[in-house]
Order: sequence, then structure tokens, then C-alpha cells
Amino acid sequence: MKNILIISFLCLPAISQNYSGRFEKANEHYTLEEYAAAIEIYEDIIESVDHENIYYNLGNSYFRIGDIGNSIWAYEKALELSPRDSDINFNVKYLRSMVRDRILPPDDMYLISLYKSILLKFNLQDILLFIGLIFLLLSAKYVLNNFSSILNPINHFINYFALLLIIFYFWMALDKYWDVSDKNHGIITASAVDVRSSPLDRGENVVFRIHEGTKVEIHNLQAGWSEIILLDGKKGWIFSKDIRNI
Repeated sequence: MKNILIISFLCLPAISQNYSGRFEKANEHYTLEEYAAAIEIYEDIIESVDHENIYYNLGNSYFRIGDIGNSIWAYEKALELSPRDSDINFNVKYLRSMVRDRILPPDDMYLISLYKSILLKFNLQDILLFIGLIFLLLSAKYVLNNFSSILNPINHFINYFALLLIIFYFWMALDKYWDVSDKNHGIITASAVDVRSSPLDRGENVVFRIHEGTKVEIHNLQAGWSEIILLDGKKGWIFSKDIRNI
């Protein structure tokens, strides 16, 4: 439980002095338990700056006032920017356990599940960096071959292995890019939401209900309505005001 209370006081070198000062001011409000004031500043900063520490502290602030939906949203945003951060991962898992809806995706084959778990640990920049490192190591190998024959016996193995890695990481990069650019996810921020069969506010077209903190895929938008798809494949329409895009 203690990780959920951590607030990041790390400096933000990539952010202008103006935003760093405001970030510190928001942190001061947090330590004084003035969470609404902290939230207001954090929310204002993220209009211009994407940084995992800001989203992380925003998530902590929302958690302190009992706003689970917006807290999960902020942690999910932080997780996109820093997918291997242990504190962020802990808090996301902890808050997901508090969500009322227990929606599970269909079971995948082991290798597919393993691939998806690996993909979640890296963002697109990480994957592109791995590809660049492989090309750099291959270049170093070819330079070394010009001065020494020490690698000659295993040259073919190294080349084939590097080729497989490049293909794998290129596929991961494409998969990650498609997920980021084509899929639009969101978090339910209202306490309870009626999901309807069509974008009409009528009692008879309510098909099921979901609750605060549930993560959904946003499939379509129409005049104040959002068509959503759940992890288990169920779909329907909700008011756009009840969901916050990740």
C-alpha cells in the first residue's frame, strides 16, 4: 500500500523553468494535503507537457480525494510514457483491483500472451532504440572482421540471429505504432454508466452497465456519444462526457 502514497519530487530537466516551478508548487500543495489545488496545477501543466512524473503525481492526488477513475487515467498516461516503472505499475495494478467491473479478455495461446506481456513493457521509442543498437553492433562486428578473424567461425550464426532480432523488433515497432495510432482507449470517470445499444438516451436501449475506472476501447464518436468496446468484446454507446481518453 505504501507505494500508492509516493509523490515524485524529481526535477524535470526537460521542462522549462516555468513549468518546473509550477510542478514544485503543485507538490507543495500535495504535501499540505491541498489536493484540489495540486490537481488544478498538474492538470494545467499536462495541457502543454507530457511527463510521467506529472501524471504520476496527478494520479496520487486524485486517489487522495477518492476519484478512482481519474486516478487510473493519470496512472495509465504515466505508464504509456514509462512502462517499466515499478511504482507506476504497482499503483495501476492496485487501483485496477479496486474497479468494480471484472472484465477479462478471451484467453490467448501461451506464446501470444507472452508476446503481449513483452510488448507492454516497452514503448515505441524503446523498441526503435533496440533496433538501432542491433545495427550498431552489426556495424561493429563488420569492422572487427576487417582486423581479426576471431568471429569468422560464428559469423553465420550472428548474422541469422541478428536478422531474427531485427524482424522481431520491427514487427513489435509496427504493432506498437498501430496500437498507439489506430486504437483509442479511455477510462470511465463517472461512478456508473449505462451502456446503450444505440446513441439514443432511452431507457429501453440500455444493455449493460459499467463503472468508474473501467478501461475501454473507443471505436466511434457521434455528437456527444462514444461507441466503446470492452476487453471481452461487448460493445455499446455511452455519453462522451463519462469517459476520458488516454
